[in-house]
Amino acid sequence: MATTRFRTTLCDMLGIDFPVMLAAMAPDISDPKLVAAVSEAGGIGVLACADKDPEEIIALAAETRKLTGKPFGMDIGLPARVETYGHDFRAAAAKAHFPPQHLALRERFLQERGIPFDDDAARATPGMSSVASFKLGETFSREQVKAILQARPALFVSALGNPAFMVAEAHALGIKVMSLVGKVKDAVNVARGGIDAVICTGTAAGGHSGDVDGMVLVPHVVERVAPVPVVAGGGIVDGRGLAAALALGAIGVWVGSRFIASRECSAPDWYKQRIVDAGDDATVRSKWYTGKTCRHLRSEWDTAWDASGLAALPMPDQALLTTPMALGAASVGRHLESGIFCGQGVARIASVLPAHEIVTRMIDQARDILQRELPARVSFN
Repeated sequence: MATTRFRTTLCDMLGIDFPVMLAAMAPDISDPKLVAAVSEAGGIGVLACADKDPEEIIALAAETRKLTGKPFGMDIGLPARVETYGHDFRAAAAKAHFPPQHLALRERFLQERGIPFDDDAARATPGMSSVASFKLGETFSREQVKAILQARPALFVSALGNPAFMVAEAHALGIKVMSLVGKVKDAVNVARGGIDAVICTGTAAGGHSGDVDGMVLVPHVVERVAPVPVVAGGGIVDGRGLAAALALGAIGVWVGSRFIASRECSAPDWYKQRIVDAGDDATVRSKWYTGKTCRHLRSEWDTAWDASGLAALPMPDQALLTTPMALGAASVGRHLESGIFCGQGVARIASVLPAHEIVTRMIDQARDILQRELPARVSFN
């Protein structure tokens, strides 16, 4: 742990030592082991529960509490007016609408690259986001909320939608509430609902993110939602990112990809190595995996879709179409095609480290920038 204090109002709000939040990422990435490691390091880990049923949510909270007595959070999506296709992948795929030309593109892609069709979702590796999206739905999310309130984590985060309907009950149970947004309009809407902080992620973020660069988005949201505080995310991997976020008006950072490249993360070794090896032009934002714009390492799947002239199907149909390809690609070592979701910040990730060292380095570097580098570079006389 860093040797000196480094506190913001986020620390006071959540009872943590440092203003660093583990982003709730793809299924089974932000799991109890990684969440506990970040919380033990002085930040706060947030469990990714978007695809988990209520019983699994209760179990995940219990497992996390066995690993840490520190505060942690839980995250799901709150889609409105959308219902789940079901909880079995094959049954959900049977309900999806796949136009013939989209099916033909997938089959041609599989045949030309020797990738087997695999629709056994149980073989999904941690991080394979496309597998989970078919479960998302309004009724399902309300059941998930009930389970999270029962589990009583320190924090609830809505990765999608507006949590206003459950804020009062959460607060009565001592649970703080935050909401993830990618544009100012959504930030203003969720801030009106009584949440404790807005988390805004710029276009550099991995997975699903908005269209606005964080340098523009964060200060704009800070100004528009005040006095509701703001946490910044997207491309933040070290102390420079933390110091910059604070300068933009944020009270802390929401960090994803840097923690994928941690020893405690359950992502496969090849996933972590791809992140370490990635350059600043390695990622792309497309709809070809889930039907919504998301950032990941560029693959031949992207190239084929870009050349096809076809539009992506809406979520979850596109994900249901993609998943048998992604599962098959992973099984034959075509890891890029399996979908490696990450942010642009991977260009500055050079090694796999323990979570506590990631947090410590981030805090020590940010403190050095704020206390030594900036005063040395700026004069007001």
